[in-house]
Amino acid sequence: MQGRRGLDLGLGMMLLLPVVSGCGGSSQTSDSQSSGSGPSYSRIPPTVGATATYMETTIDNANNTIQQTFTDTVTDVNADGSFIEQQQGEGNQSAIVNGTNYSVLTETIALDDSGRTTSYTYTNAAGVPVTCVEAPHGLGPSFPLVVGASWSLSYALSCDGNTPVTYTQQGTIEPAETVTVAAGTFSAIKLHSTVIWTDANGTTHTETLSNWRDVVSLASVKQTYTITISGTVPSAGYAVSVDRELQTPP
Repeated sequence: MQGRRGLDLGLGMMLLLPVVSGCGGSSQTSDSQSSGSGPSYSRIPPTVGATATYMETTIDNANNTIQQTFTDTVTDVNADGSFIEQQQGEGNQSAIVNGTNYSVLTETIALDDSGRTTSYTYTNAAGVPVTCVEAPHGLGPSFPLVVGASWSLSYALSCDGNTPVTYTQQGTIEPAETVTVAAGTFSAIKLHSTVIWTDANGTTHTETLSNWRDVVSLASVKQTYTITISGTVPSAGYAVSVDRELQTPP
């Protein structure tokens, strides 16, 4: 199963998700967010041409290490604050390990005014364009981000009209802390969440994510998450942890 990386803020929140085809599941959706009592951080609108480079290190269930580098580039910004970005891998980084393709897809991604994915398009191995829609939107809270707030989200992901898969997310916005990555040292608020979804094979994926965002730009500077599975065990390899770090200043 091909990894899906570009989600939720362009230069921001991303999570490893699959490209879905013909998967089953409920399509009920919901979206709610509580008010917090701490500092509030507003988003700086993206600018056309803004590019961020990330290095991602994945550990699979056989303890293999897969390392990829990719860029996110803003290609269009709309009057309502929504925008388009392109994600692509750097160089020739094909990575197939234990039957699973971890290569970075070239994708065109549409995001709403809080940087959450609404749709994305890529070309599959057969050379056929595929469009996937996330309704009402993909992962993440709405802006502004207020420390102490929590959010709850259920959304449906479907590709080219196939049966949608439902993802649920529960998250909290935590106080700023100092984070050091290749791009520098940042004061960053922490978004901590759990995402659960079940694929067409009956495998339930539980992903625990910590995402640190620069308090100035709200760009994601570091993400770490762990993945556990239950139900049907995949016949191919699968990721159990991912670490993603910003390589260039936002």
